[in-house]
Amino acid sequence: MNTIAVIGAGTMGHGLAQVFAQGGYQVFLNDLSEDLLHEARGLIASNLETLSEAGLFDPAEKSAILEERIICTTDLELAVATSDLVVEAIFEDQEAKKRLFFQLDRMAPPEAILASNTSYLDIYQFVETKRPEKVIITHWFAPPHIVPLVEIVPGPLTAPETVAAVKKVHDDLGKQTIVLKKFLPGFIANRLQAALGLEVYHLLDNGYATAEDIDRATKASFSLRMPILGLVKRIDFAGLDLAQKVLRNKSYSPPEVRGRSEVVDSMVSQGRLGVKTRKGFYDYGDASIEDIMKERDLKLLKLRKLLIELGELD
Repeated sequence: MNTIAVIGAGTMGHGLAQVFAQGGYQVFLNDLSEDLLHEARGLIASNLETLSEAGLFDPAEKSAILEERIICTTDLELAVATSDLVVEAIFEDQEAKKRLFFQLDRMAPPEAILASNTSYLDIYQFVETKRPEKVIITHWFAPPHIVPLVEIVPGPLTAPETVAAVKKVHDDLGKQTIVLKKFLPGFIANRLQAALGLEVYHLLDNGYATAEDIDRATKASFSLRMPILGLVKRIDFAGLDLAQKVLRNKSYSPPEVRGRSEVVDSMVSQGRLGVKTRKGFYDYGDASIEDIMKERDLKLLKLRKLLIELGELD
């Protein structure tokens, strides 16, 4: 593969385009407006500066990536016309993705692979193409230029050759790839996050703890050991006999899946949407979004470097 198109330049799309470009690919980044593409280019430039500050990127390559390897365009047909891999990274809406894949199937070369970055939608139930053997899910994690995991989820008609080709592309980018045997809503990581999220909202909605207390408890306990032990190896260290006893404890029941949270509803009604509005559970002051993300990214990069040194990440 030489050319990759990323459709959708938002939260994930601009990062995907950046990683592919850093990997040496010619990338077409597509979105609906020039304003969105201009914002995406600015975020990519900021990401590259952060990586450079961490010693993980040669700033001399910045202009080549931004001006040569990444071509921003609002013309969908131009973006996919010569692409070997097309990655859909638009918002999570079934009808929007269905319409887009219909267009991609008509516009992209017959041999091109069509991938979706969906977090939970079963695209194999509603996407219609003349190349079902070349349709696949590649689920990245934010921020994609730092977090290494990519979950690859083939559909019932996805060809083994497609899976192998997509896995090789991402492996060569330095990503940690996992190939699921079949589709499962939320895949692996998001299902685990969703379970924790239910408990978080249960604690907040019922006034058991503040957001700060929950984060402090998280960071000062199981999160500290999680990068080293994961979730399953941790059970080995605790002892499977103890795990067996814990499982017999029926006093704990997981929170009900209610489809809403009073605390979240209240926050949204106040316009506290998180980093994008500089206020959520936390107040981020007057700092720019780029600076807020840079502070996060530099800390993540230091942690990733340490985990690599410890042999916990490749």
